[in-house]
Amino acid sequence: MTGRLLKFAAASAAVLICLTSCGEKVSLMGADSSGPSSDRAANNGTEILTTSVHVEPETEEETESFSVDVAKPRDHKIAKRSVIRNFETVLQNPELPTGCEVTSLCQTLNYLGFDIDKVTLADEFMPMDMDGSTTMDHAYIGDPKLNDGFGCFPPALIQTADSYFESIDSPCYAENMSDIDLQKLFYQIEEGRPVIAWVTIDLVELAPEHRWTTLDGEEMWFSGMQHCVTIYGYDLDKKIVYVADPLKGNTEYDLERFERMFDLLGKKAIIICGDAETEGSYDPNKDYKKSKYLSRNAQEAKKAEEEEAARKQAEEEAKKAEEEARKAEEEAKKAEEEARAAEEEAARAAEEEARRAEEEAAKAAEEAATEPPATTARVTSTKTRTTSVKTSSKNATTTSR
Repeated sequence: MTGRLLKFAAASAAVLICLTSCGEKVSLMGADSSGPSSDRAANNGTEILTTSVHVEPETEEETESFSVDVAKPRDHKIAKRSVIRNFETVLQNPELPTGCEVTSLCQTLNYLGFDIDKVTLADEFMPMDMDGSTTMDHAYIGDPKLNDGFGCFPPALIQTADSYFESIDSPCYAENMSDIDLQKLFYQIEEGRPVIAWVTIDLVELAPEHRWTTLDGEEMWFSGMQHCVTIYGYDLDKKIVYVADPLKGNTEYDLERFERMFDLLGKKAIIICGDAETEGSYDPNKDYKKSKYLSRNAQEAKKAEEEEAARKQAEEEAKKAEEEARKAEEEAKKAEEEARAAEEEAARAAEEEARRAEEEAAKAAEEAATEPPATTARVTSTKTRTTSVKTSSKNATTTSR
């Protein structure tokens, strides 16, 4: 995979990540603001009585799809300080050394009450492209379980979240908050919604420096220090942001530098609307186009399905070939039997013909041996008597002399 990715990325910057604790959660101590409020959809039944005797059947009002108005009111002034209480970081190492995006999503979902772990979220729901044929908008490029994985951008992470919500039939959804100034996003923190944001590792100032065109024909830019975190608080007076960093844990960053890196990476951010207590069902009618790329497990399942289909087809073809061979063998055997029968019939006919010829010859010989031999005997007898007379006459003559 490395060779194929580097083929598209040229010489990608090597990112050395120090391994921290495995899947550990780190809590912020002393946070003093309230958590997120629950957004719920109401279902109200209405019963209508037409007379004192006749009762119309119960009717239910149509339930509107769950949605959250995330726009900051025009006249709203951002509070000086707001911190979401009890937000815990999920560390990406060692299982997902380059999986900061899906880990940031996981820790955000965990805070909202969803029981899901980072590896399952990555394997089951995150679209992946291990060949580098598309951009990070459509899939995670590479493999987050390897040190040379690239990453993904908001659309791919939104699909990851929504695929998870679909699997549990939740009305919650991910909202793309990209291209909005960081301090305007602090309104979401005030409303109890953590913000997943793209910056750089340790806020190193390194712009996307690698550019290539994918097999899909789209332009791709990548920074070797690209990183994804969850913002759960800020303090404008102290000029700090409270961040759940999957490589470090709960930490504080300088607001101005964090904002500069946020801008440098293209102001990319998403939020989750709703929480585990939000009632309703999954609504697939979203305003974004779902990527054609599948998650790791879905790809493996599809591959296994294709291999099973190929195996069954091969078995059917082998069975068909075996059946055809059996039929050919039967036909050859039948032809052999017919040839043997024909030979036997020809031999029998020849034998019969020879027997008839022999009988006819014998008959002819028998017929030839009946009349003609009797006539010959009579002639011989006459000749004998004539000879005897002649001999007697001769002897008599001789005597007279």
